[in-house]
Amino acid sequence: MASAVEMGRLLPFARLVESIPGEKRLAIDGSLLSYLVDCWRPETHTFHFRWGEMAPILEDVSLLLGLPLAGHAIGLLDAPAGWERALTQRFHGVFPDALDPIQNVRAPLTAEQITRSLEAYLMWLFGKVMFTENHVTTISALYIPMALEIASAQTADQIRQRSWGSAVLAATYRGRPDVRVREPIDAMFDVDGIDMPTFGLCWTRRERRFASDQIRKAYTALNEQFDAYTEVIWQPYTEAAIQARYPGGMSVLCTRDRDYWMTKSKIIFDVFVEEMAQQRVMRQFGLLQLELPPPIENPVPAHIHRY
Repeated sequence: MASAVEMGRLLPFARLVESIPGEKRLAIDGSLLSYLVDCWRPETHTFHFRWGEMAPILEDVSLLLGLPLAGHAIGLLDAPAGWERALTQRFHGVFPDALDPIQNVRAPLTAEQITRSLEAYLMWLFGKVMFTENHVTTISALYIPMALEIASAQTADQIRQRSWGSAVLAATYRGRPDVRVREPIDAMFDVDGIDMPTFGLCWTRRERRFASDQIRKAYTALNEQFDAYTEVIWQPYTEAAIQARYPGGMSVLCTRDRDYWMTKSKIIFDVFVEEMAQQRVMRQFGLLQLELPPPIENPVPAHIHRY
């Protein structure tokens, strides 16, 4: 399984998000996420803070997630004809004593069981982690061809090398088009709790109500702390910072596509084409912001969102 995921250039990311028995691998701060969502402007693809605008960029994707930037664009995605019947046939009888191949695998596994387990795992990875959508208990059939291709591959040349990193960034930009800056906090809650799409959080009713209480209490404090913050680090990945944190050096997988970090090309995920806002966050590239960013009335051109 690891070999196929590695050939698809997804192994470092898969290890990053895997769970450890008895532990939560990634601690989610709901209050912080709520505040950041509130500061996000989809018109400019940037967070609006008191000290200026900041945005997730391709360098962040490489260094934080280890996803490749070189490769084919991920799109246009299309569910294969007859996918439901074909999916049923592939999984029928493979796990006779298990309803969920991810949670109920037992060793030793047959080659077919390994392949089907990997296909199910990749569907979860695409639909619930990399390109999260608000389907809650289901995953889009659009990801079936990519999952099946990687799971069935015997050699690397049988897998289309894709620009996973740029697609994840494009999906993040696209995530919540109706958020507005500093809306009243009550506008971000539904009757059961918090509405947090695009971040892969699947709340149960009890968890959502708990998250709602915590965020209501912490939101005002976070607002005040961010507004008073002055020690902004525009470039967190300097050589000195990397040496201090990782004396042994970072993996080459994090820097292999550094030539793409300042690209001005549009980034694509499925049918969406997104524009990166480098001119608005020049300080994140170690450059001077000589001119003020374009006003909010002149944001990312409307035609970009219509691609």
